[in-house]
Amino acid sequence: MPAALKVSPNWLKLGKVVFGRGAVSKPRHVTIKNKSKHTPVTFSSIVTSGDFAMVNGCRATIRPQSKCSVTIRFSPTGYGWHGGTLTINSNASNSPNSVVLTGTGTHAKK
Repeated sequence: MPAALKVSPNWLKLGKVVFGRGAVSKPRHVTIKNKSKHTPVTFSSIVTSGDFAMVNGCRATIRPQSKCSVTIRFSPTGYGWHGGTLTINSNASNSPNSVVLTGTGTHAKK
């Protein structure tokens, strides 16, 4: 049986962050699990898009039946709703995997 990844959650809300002054969201985590009993999975890339950044990631290979965690932060470049994607490319049979990322840039409280 070929290796497959389970990624959770598949939708990650990073909440409201004040736009400007270098504000950034609290870190949120995405868990990646290798569902295979025998085959390791090698990542070719794990990347974010939009106003989202990966601040901590997985090693290049994940052993069978093992997990790793990717830490994401949101830093808005403007007001309003922002969307992005975490994309995980690997040699798993169900690659690529993706997670929808959302956040909102808000005004500072007066």
